[in-house]
Amino acid sequence: MWPRRNQEPTPFVQRSERPEGEIPPGFRLRRVGPAEWIAEPTRWYLWAGFLAIVGFCIGGVVGAFAARAYYHNTATVTLLTINGVPFRQDDLRNRLEHRYGIDEVLRFAVTELSRQFAEARHCWPSDEEVDARMQRERQRPDFVERLALAGIREDDYREELRLDMAQTNLLIRGITVTPDEVQEFYRRNANPNNPAARYYSPARVQVTVVGTSTEAAARQALRELGQGVSWRVVVTRYSEHDSRRTGGLMPPFAKGESIFATNPAAEAAIFAMQPGDRIGPIAAARQWWIVRCDSQWREATVPWSDAKEDARIGAMLAKGIVRNGPKLEAERAEFVKRSTIIVSDPAYGEAQEAVLSRPVRW
Repeated sequence: MWPRRNQEPTPFVQRSERPEGEIPPGFRLRRVGPAEWIAEPTRWYLWAGFLAIVGFCIGGVVGAFAARAYYHNTATVTLLTINGVPFRQDDLRNRLEHRYGIDEVLRFAVTELSRQFAEARHCWPSDEEVDARMQRERQRPDFVERLALAGIREDDYREELRLDMAQTNLLIRGITVTPDEVQEFYRRNANPNNPAARYYSPARVQVTVVGTSTEAAARQALRELGQGVSWRVVVTRYSEHDSRRTGGLMPPFAKGESIFATNPAAEAAIFAMQPGDRIGPIAAARQWWIVRCDSQWREATVPWSDAKEDARIGAMLAKGIVRNGPKLEAERAEFVKRSTIIVSDPAYGEAQEAVLSRPVRW
């Protein structure tokens, strides 16, 4: 330890000549006796340390004010103005928090309880396992369509998939299946006659429509489309169907799933179209329609080579639900009951009561 200036001098070296090459940075030698030297901090080093501390403190204060100013500036940015009345970003934040806050807090709580419960039983999936499962999911022919219909992003789906994998891992503990059982699970879920088939996807289309109550209105809509009027304008003027709110766009559907199933000939004509084709007027469900094909998906089956691992887990899960399900639910209910959940914001006290007062399902 190097002595400070006001401390009792400590010999640096016991020799009369000035020592070299043994001085720490920022120190200087001072002779205190015939054969004694001590090292003491230089003034510039003391000032440098002092200024560094002051600079750090000032930087922290400036950073805090900058963060506060940034939040204030973004919160007060005007998003839109309606007849002179401005709406700011913080108006949107407050409205979203009021509408979805409790649900999101509940979701956070359930996700964390799920993780803790599964990790304690070594069943919480790793990132690598989730990535591998996502790769298999992307191979399903209706993967993109299912995400679009659910209105969720792939990142959100990935987290939901992680929870589903944890649930599966919990249920299949101690479960084994034979190759024949796996093959049977695949055959059952690749059967086109099975409405819940996992590995089969029927042909689907997505269309934009104008639906009117009279044939005359439908023909007038068709005439304006032929004159170059945009679909959105024509839909706004003439359509009486609920799809009017989305510019006439309908969700994807398979045969027998839409209102056009009431007229088999019309449905067959729609499924015979190619993207960009237009037909009409056609009658179905007591309305007259102009229909444009936007997208088309062919009938598809996931091959056994791509589905066998998923089929093995599916066969195990079918057994696990029967054997392990009741016991798992009891364990989980007891885990939630013994958990300590503290909601610090009184506005979200309802979330704490909801989690603790009913069985948590994930």
